[in-house]
Amino acid sequence: MPFASNDIIDSDDLSFLHEVLTEVCRERTIAPGSEEEKAVADQLINWFLFGIREKQELKSMLNPMIDPAGLPATGT
Repeated sequence: MPFASNDIIDSDDLSFLHEVLTEVCRERTIAPGSEEEKAVADQLINWFLFGIREKQELKSMLNPMIDPAGLPATGT
């Protein structure tokens, strides 16, 4: 479920989020354009809108939703 937020994501935020997404997907061998990447991107944006703005903290918040094989964990 997405977090409610009145925040606006600007171009700097998008660049930052893309950088984090790219790193996470590379580290987890998640294919660009895959459903797995879309699920990670969705969670990344949700955590960002929730107020998590540090790269390492965002990446650690994503860890529980990604299993060791690089696939989204079930139930998220």
